[in-house]
This record gives sequence, structure tokens and C-alpha cells, in this order.
Amino acid sequence: MKASRAEREALAGRVRTTVAEGRYREAQVALREYCRALRRTAASLPSGDPGLRSLEGEWLLLLAETRRRGLTGRAHAGVRLARLPKHPLLYGEPSLPRHTWDCSG
Repeated sequence: MKASRAEREALAGRVRTTVAEGRYREAQVALREYCRALRRTAASLPSGDPGLRSLEGEWLLLLAETRRRGLTGRAHAGVRLARLPKHPLLYGEPSLPRHTWDCSG
């Protein structure tokens, strides 16, 4: 059964929203559902149908948007991590360097 354009747009919107909110596991599920709907629609069209080109364009647009949003979210997370205060790893005096053959303790 062919998935309607409205159904595909709703699924694509869900993919975009979950990626924009950083809910990547949910985005994967939504993307799978979108791909199933897209596959059903493509399978219902005859070979060489111009609608296949528009489906391909729809898919490539969603792919580019979600990729860009995912990379942007990753960059923002990196910036936030870099801004966290740096605490010293050791709170006392650093211990002397040890070697693997040193058994003193």
C-alpha cells in the first residue's frame, strides 16, 4: 500500500524534530518508519515514473537536513564540554612516577 504524501511529511517532520532535540534513538526509529513509507510509495510506482525523481529529491533533502542538524548538535555539545571548568585530576601531591618493575607500592 502506498504511503500518502501527508504521511511521509509527518514522518519526516518527526525525524527533523527528534534530531533537532538531540533525541537520536527516537530519530532512528522515526527514520526507519519514514524509509518504510518511502519504500512502499516507490514500490507502488511504475518503473520510469517521474514521481520516483521527486521521491529521491524528498529523501535527499531530508538526509541533508538531518545530517547538518546532527553535526551542528555535535559541535554544540563539544563547545559546551570545552567550557566546563577544568578540575585538577589530583587533589594532593602528585605521586612519583612508577614503573612496572617497581613493587614498592
